[in-house]
Amino acid sequence: MPEEKENTEQQQPPKKNKALLFIIIGAVIFMLILIIVVAILLMGGNNENIQDKNTPTAQISQNTKKPSNSGTRQSDLLNIGPLYAIPQPFVVNLITQSGRRYLKTSITLELNNEKLKSEIDAKSTIIQDTIIEILSSKSIEEIATTKGKERLKDEIANRINDFLIDGQIKNVFFTEFVIQ
Repeated sequence: MPEEKENTEQQQPPKKNKALLFIIIGAVIFMLILIIVVAILLMGGNNENIQDKNTPTAQISQNTKKPSNSGTRQSDLLNIGPLYAIPQPFVVNLITQSGRRYLKTSITLELNNEKLKSEIDAKSTIIQDTIIEILSSKSIEEIATTKGKERLKDEIANRINDFLIDGQIKNVFFTEFVIQ
């Protein structure tokens, strides 16, 4: 019988080793997941234009942009439509912790046809209010970058296009943009 006790003790591995093994495997898996998430976050910001701009296919696709009718801002700078400069500059407070930052900007709208100018004149108060509302809802971090300015232009064009009847805003140009 003493031999049977020794055999059963040798067959059952200690439970501490299994628990320690699971802890080590769990820690390794957690570290791998953490490394993958950090790598995705670091590389995720640069995936908008994966293709090199110097390749021939990239140059062809950039030169053959077709205008879209979905209401988004179009950027065909070779065929600029009629321009409408909003007469007054906009000065708004930006959202900040201290509340002491402001934006001063002048805006020119590119129209898709000439008859839209009269509608914009008639709705100038609504357009100015909309632009002030959009600008004052932004923080300095949102509009300080080039991408932020592009998003701001898109938002202004889309919101104004929502209530225009005779045509649409093709593009928005900032002729003055000062953050202080």
